[in-house]
Amino acid sequence: MKTIILAWILVLVCLFTLVPSGNAGVAISGSFYAHDYELAQGEEISSKDIYIVVFNKADERVCVDVEYESPEFIEVGLSTRSCFLDPDEYERVYITLKAKEDAVPGDYKVKVIALIKEVKGDKAIKVLTSAAQEADVTVMGEYARVNVAAIDPVGNVASTALIRLSRGGYEMASAEGELEKQVVPGTYTATAYLLGEEAASEEFDLAPYEEKRVELPIRSVYFGVFDAQPAKDESGRIGYVYVVAVVKNLYKELPNVTVTLDVSGVTTESIDIYSAPFLSLDRTEIKYNYITQETGKYEFRERVISDGIVYAVSPTRTVGGPPGTQKQATGVQDGTTVDIKPLMPIVALIVVIIVLVVVFVFYRRRKR
Repeated sequence: MKTIILAWILVLVCLFTLVPSGNAGVAISGSFYAHDYELAQGEEISSKDIYIVVFNKADERVCVDVEYESPEFIEVGLSTRSCFLDPDEYERVYITLKAKEDAVPGDYKVKVIALIKEVKGDKAIKVLTSAAQEADVTVMGEYARVNVAAIDPVGNVASTALIRLSRGGYEMASAEGELEKQVVPGTYTATAYLLGEEAASEEFDLAPYEEKRVELPIRSVYFGVFDAQPAKDESGRIGYVYVVAVVKNLYKELPNVTVTLDVSGVTTESIDIYSAPFLSLDRTEIKYNYITQETGKYEFRERVISDGIVYAVSPTRTVGGPPGTQKQATGVQDGTTVDIKPLMPIVALIVVIIVLVVVFVFYRRRKR
């Protein structure tokens, strides 16, 4: 009996020696395993959507070495190969996949492994544990070529725009202004961003060995707000129209800028309501009071113009003219137009009284 108890104690001691404290606190997550990747021969995919994250939830500092397993003709790039993590720290490792020109078409597995090592001072001394993610990678024999460009309103490539090319739910490449890439045939989405905001997007298909150019016309400058509100007096007449606009510039500083208010309907005119040596990035608020002269309908629209080139056009806002679009009875008094419509009931009553008086007088005379 004592021999059995001693044997169990020895087994437990060995187990505690082989399993260092805190290892259960180290974990790996990320998106690498979540996608099925397809590569044309010679193609490379790389983006912020392809990564693993190593967490250190242990109570001691560790060293993380990142390695991979893949066929020799599939190259794997890692943004970090080795790092130290203190308790509660983490490291995000971005992954690049590339099929060599002579890669053999077929289906393969690529594994990314994080080796967690014990640390003494500034040195990693032994492996405590490891964690891995595995993804399916297909090398295709067919290919296509695509050129994506962000085009500003002048027709030039917008070099400040960020282009992202996506397929199958993940971004596979990005570039500034223009992106050219060899890819596998399929359906893609190209999106252009300015200052982090989506400016244009297009989905398209590529057939085997097709070469296609996709141009994304970007809204580099646009009206975030545009409205026209009538200001009425106590009688309901419109004295003026309050026009307000917020212009958002996501592209670059534009020189010699004018904002023009176009008015149509009862009258037709264009008024420069704002001008500046340049239009700065971000937002510019513009306000203007338009004085109405005639009754009827007014339509308002604004344009942003830089060096004679129109960069943005607002929506059109419609405002009805002052009350009196229907014909009104008017009279002239001291050279001033006077609305006599409100006096009509009184005038009618006076007429009735006069008629009654005339009838009464006529009746009395005949009676005499």
